[in-house]
Amino acid sequence: MSVGFVHPALLWGLLAAAIPLVVHLFFRRRPRPTPFPAIDFILRARRETQRRLRLKKLLLFTARTLLLAAIAAAIARPRAEKGGEAAAAVARGPRATAIVLDASGSMRYRIGDKPIFERARSDALRALAELSSEEPATAIVCGMDPVQAEPPSFDRNAVRRVLEAAQATAGYGDLTACVGTAVRALSAAKAQESLPKRLVVATDLAASAWRLDVPAPAVDGPRGPVRPEVTILDAARGADLPNHAIVGLDAEPDPAAGPRGYRFTAVLANHAKEPLADAPLSLVTGTGDAAKVAIRAFAEVPADGTSRKTLLHAFPQGGPAVVKVTLPEDGLADDDVRALAIVVPREVRALVVDGAPSPVKYRDEAYFVESALASPASPVRPKLVDAEAFPQEDLSKFDVVFLLNVRSVGAKALELARFVESGGGLFISVGDQVDPELYSRELGAVLPMPLHVEKTAGANGDAGSGARAARFAEIDLDHPALSVFHGDAREGLLGVRTSRYLLAKPRGSGAAAGDAARVLARFDDGAPALVEARRGRGRVLLFTSTADRDWTDWPIRTSFLPAMQRFAGFLAGTLEERRDPAAVVGARRTIRLDEGETLLALVDPAGRERTRAELERAGLAEPSPAVLEWTPREPGLWQVKVRARGEERLEPRLAFAVTPDPRESDTRRIAPAELTAWFGGESHARVEGGARAAAGGREIPLWSVLLVLGVAAFFLEGLLLA
Repeated sequence: MSVGFVHPALLWGLLAAAIPLVVHLFFRRRPRPTPFPAIDFILRARRETQRRLRLKKLLLFTARTLLLAAIAAAIARPRAEKGGEAAAAVARGPRATAIVLDASGSMRYRIGDKPIFERARSDALRALAELSSEEPATAIVCGMDPVQAEPPSFDRNAVRRVLEAAQATAGYGDLTACVGTAVRALSAAKAQESLPKRLVVATDLAASAWRLDVPAPAVDGPRGPVRPEVTILDAARGADLPNHAIVGLDAEPDPAAGPRGYRFTAVLANHAKEPLADAPLSLVTGTGDAAKVAIRAFAEVPADGTSRKTLLHAFPQGGPAVVKVTLPEDGLADDDVRALAIVVPREVRALVVDGAPSPVKYRDEAYFVESALASPASPVRPKLVDAEAFPQEDLSKFDVVFLLNVRSVGAKALELARFVESGGGLFISVGDQVDPELYSRELGAVLPMPLHVEKTAGANGDAGSGARAARFAEIDLDHPALSVFHGDAREGLLGVRTSRYLLAKPRGSGAAAGDAARVLARFDDGAPALVEARRGRGRVLLFTSTADRDWTDWPIRTSFLPAMQRFAGFLAGTLEERRDPAAVVGARRTIRLDEGETLLALVDPAGRERTRAELERAGLAEPSPAVLEWTPREPGLWQVKVRARGEERLEPRLAFAVTPDPRESDTRRIAPAELTAWFGGESHARVEGGARAAAGGREIPLWSVLLVLGVAAFFLEGLLLA
């Protein structure tokens, strides 16, 4: 049984119990004795009465004193705690001690104006100061960094410096692994084998930091493994740590939002006993002074649950963009905002060359392609010309050229080849006007594969219903142009029926490596249907059938519109071919510079500029002149400052977002009794710091008993005065 006070500073009120004594001593009268023989008889009778009155006054004095003392002691709120006697019955001689300080992301939770990590560090330093000079000690800081521990030593100043220099990190801390490291450090000191071993852990008791499905570590002793004495210091002082967080954010192009529209999906978590209702959720675009709130919404998250919130936004222009989704700040501010860096496709200028114009729209060669490219949600701005007007067009004004069943490009072939070599995109579809031999002569330098002969796979003009119509097979859904056709959207490609197409044959074995073609889709007989190739800095995409309904029914399938738009974006170089996974704090990040660029600094999420020299001291690596590697330690948006062509600037395309570890957002606490049981029970472990922390002990509120005694003393005084 242990007794303590919630408010020990108020015990000065016990001095009020001396007031009755002071009053009694101050006002006590001392009568003068005057001899008077005639009254002796009366005095003898009165002495009998005074004996009774003296007892009554003594009881009255005691009642008043108890009344004031009980009230003063009750204000200090004494309490007794049962359970934990066994844990306290440990050896009190010298012990080898390992102190583990939790420095994980959840320790940045603020109660008041300070993070609870400050409490934990003070607790760890106090535990170190309470050790005697005969007790060796070591310290371990458990954060995102690899944990190292020295065997216990008597250099108390070195241990204190480790604790004082510790800072709470934003990454995940595995306390089970850190405790195991501390126990191994205790085992490593062979000269201290005879000393009992003690483990002190200063933490917030976040359940996500513990893995209780593995055995608790034991110290290797002379007679085999033994459990150490464990003291867990609760930095939260028994209080719950409710927390809401944004634990996920993804962005996908969505034509429903308009041109350059995106659908942002935020995953919200609520680690609290109460549901989160009507929480303000904001989508912020831009950085610095250019930042503005684009969307305001409200979110609801059940208690101890998660929910998803979808936000649609269309960007005014293409290029690199930064968005943030924010919740109102709570105790753990790191996970109340999540940033995302994306590349919004810029506007694509396309020249569509109609090789077979027709006054009937749905029979026109370019009708379906132009309609797909010019739809309201498309980032492509097409210009339509016929084959006769094509030679007069300036190709430098366009990003992509669509050749649709064009009989011959004639003298424009050389300019078209230069256009592709310098970075332009070219889409070629064939038809009844295309002569494979003529195309091989005019466009042989840019064609992904030489064209061969025409093949009929079904009834002409009835591609959709022909029993022998060819179908797409072996579709490369990993290719950027086709990556959207997953799940149900894939059926839009698999359902295409084609009655006629041109066969394409691979280039000879003597072709250069840069001439290699990539087949994106084949017909079910193995013939190439979609073929892509790089030519210089540009790209070429060949479809071996028509872009109208003459040879295929693809133009009336649901997959045609998004496919044409993505073909244009891919050929223009506006699609992201590789999306880096979300960078979690503490993970290595690669920064790729363009030719002529030099890294000057990184700007962290707080807006502080870290120079190249600072970064190198902090571990910046440079595997090659254009590739750098950096490990960010703070969540949020990191911007990259470079020098290019004598100019210093923040390069938007290099900005990257770092996310906090979602495990640290889960601040739900583990039950002290469950944790002490894992360490071996109350005979080996106890939790200190909370009102009910003594290994699940039961608290007896003695202050209420004192109030009852005070009331009883008050009534006793009244009876004595009656």
